[in-house]
Amino acid sequence: MHRASGFDFSWTYGNAIWSFDCRCRLQMRTHVLRATAVATTLLCAVCSRALSPLSVREEPVRFSSGDATLAGTLFIPDQPGRHPAVVLFHGSGPQERDSYRGRWFANWGITALAYDKRGTGESTGDYRKVPFQDLVEDGLAGIALLKTRSDVDLKRIGVWGQSQGGWLGPLAAARSSDVAFVIAVSGPGVTPGEQMIFYYASELRNRGYSDQEISRASDVRRQVWSYMATGDGYERANSAIQRAKRERWYADLCAQQDDLIATFEHATSDRNQNWFKSEMNYDPVATLKKLKVPVLFLFGSQDRLVPVPTSVEIIQQTLSADSHQDFTVKVFPGADHGLSVVDASGSSRLAPGYEDTMKEWLLRHVR
Repeated sequence: MHRASGFDFSWTYGNAIWSFDCRCRLQMRTHVLRATAVATTLLCAVCSRALSPLSVREEPVRFSSGDATLAGTLFIPDQPGRHPAVVLFHGSGPQERDSYRGRWFANWGITALAYDKRGTGESTGDYRKVPFQDLVEDGLAGIALLKTRSDVDLKRIGVWGQSQGGWLGPLAAARSSDVAFVIAVSGPGVTPGEQMIFYYASELRNRGYSDQEISRASDVRRQVWSYMATGDGYERANSAIQRAKRERWYADLCAQQDDLIATFEHATSDRNQNWFKSEMNYDPVATLKKLKVPVLFLFGSQDRLVPVPTSVEIIQQTLSADSHQDFTVKVFPGADHGLSVVDASGSSRLAPGYEDTMKEWLLRHVR
C-alpha cells in the first residue's frame, strides 16, 4: 500500500511498502525498527476497538421517487442520538433490499436504508423501462427520507453501491450536495459498453480463443453496438458480421448472452433502446471529475466483469489530476466481482480485509 500526498491510494500487491491508517493515521515501512512495529500493532488494536458492534433496530419504510413507490427497511443502531446514515444502491438486474449489508452498517453505528429496486419485491415501477442512470434519483429520494428523521445526522449521509451501484454512488454525489461520502464496490472506471465488451471477451478467453481472435470478435460487437446507438454504420456492421461467419469463434459469439446478431436484426425493446441510446456510453470519468467528497473504491483482482487495472488507473489519474484531496482505491487479491474468494475447500467467502477496510475507512471519515 502507498500513501501519496493529496490522496489516499492503497494497493494490496507486494509488501515492500505499506501503510495503515486508523484514527491515529500511522505509516509503517518494512525497514523501520521492530519496536515501532510492535507499538503500531498495539495502537491499531486500540483503534479497532473504537467501534464495537451495536444491536440494531429495523423499521419498514416506503417513499416515493417519480411515479414509483419504493419499499425498504431502515437498519438503525440501537443507541440514542443522531447517527450517520447511508443509502444502498443496487447492482444491475432485479435486486431486492440488501438486508445483510444494511445490518452490517447499523452494527457499526450507521443507519442504513436498504430498499427494493423499482419493480422488485414490494416496490412499484419497472427498472427496465428507464436508463440505469435515472435510478440514481431513487437513491436520492431515499436520502430525502433520511433527512426528515430526527435520529439522522444530516451532514453525514452517504451512499454505498456495488457493481452498477458503483457507478450510481459517485453519480449521486456528483448530482447532490446532500451526499457526504461514497463507497463504490466493483464500480467500473470505464463506460458500460467497454465494461460489457471486457466481460464478453473474458467469456471467449475462457473458451480458449487467442487474444487476436478475441480482438476481432470484440470489434464486431463494437461495430454492431455503434450502429445500434447512432443509427449510422449499418453496412459496416453488416460487413463485419459477414466476415465473422468464417471465424471459428462466430458460433460462440452468437451464443453469448446479449444475442448479438438477433439484437442487430431486431432491436425494438425498451431495454435495448435504453442500453444503446443512453446507458452504453455513460461516461464515469465526467462524474469522477465532479466528485468533492471522500470516496472509497474497492475491487477484486479476479473480477471477470470489470477491467480492474484499467478502472484503477482511470480513477487514480482522474481524481489526482483534479486535485481530489480524499480518495482511496484498494484491490483485494484473488477476489471476484462480489469481493468474494474461494478457499481451499471450495467454499466462497468475503475477501479477507474487505469489511475491515470499510470499517476503518468509516472510522476516519464518518464516525
